[in-house]
Amino acid sequence: MAETEQLSEKIRRRLDRHRDELAERQKQIDSTMKEMLDQRERFAAAAHHLQEFVVHPRLVELSCQFDNAAVSDRHSGTDFHCACDFAHTPRFPATVTLDIGLFPRETNGGVTVRYDLAILPALMEYKRNDEMGFPLAGSDEAVGRWVEEKILEFVDTYLRLETHPVYQKDHTVVDLVCGMPISATAAPGRIERHGRTLYFCSEHCRDAYLKEHGE
Repeated sequence: MAETEQLSEKIRRRLDRHRDELAERQKQIDSTMKEMLDQRERFAAAAHHLQEFVVHPRLVELSCQFDNAAVSDRHSGTDFHCACDFAHTPRFPATVTLDIGLFPRETNGGVTVRYDLAILPALMEYKRNDEMGFPLAGSDEAVGRWVEEKILEFVDTYLRLETHPVYQKDHTVVDLVCGMPISATAAPGRIERHGRTLYFCSEHCRDAYLKEHGE
């Protein structure tokens, strides 16, 4: 009898120890989850601020320079995005999306700002993405400078579509004076003659044509 009582006591101690271990583990889980959710809330607040007051206004400023551009915001989980979409036009014969995304950094609890550019069809080489890490708080100015730098890089890339020979192959015409192949959408000189539009690489060639063939 005494032996079974001793065994029962040992079993109870094991059960108590196991219960204490489970309670301690749950306490650690609760603490970890609370910290993770707190970090997520801090990131969401900071990212929403950066999206609304830093990224969005700059992409709107970009879109105002092009008739075929529109800006939209979205966020999925912990990712915040602001995109500027460019519709296909004769001048810019491609569908283009410039996306600025905000993501939580895995280290230091900061924010990663990511630049993604998609040009379809992809008929030329261009820089498709880049990213930079910033502190979660007090980084408006630094993020703004970085986003502006990326926007200016994008503009240089986008303007290449206007004269790129592959993208403009369906709009390529020949200057009747100098014989230079040029894009009809970007030709600086043009005249209407007998129901046709004639294109010239410069006003000088246009004037030379008019001088030879009359006004």
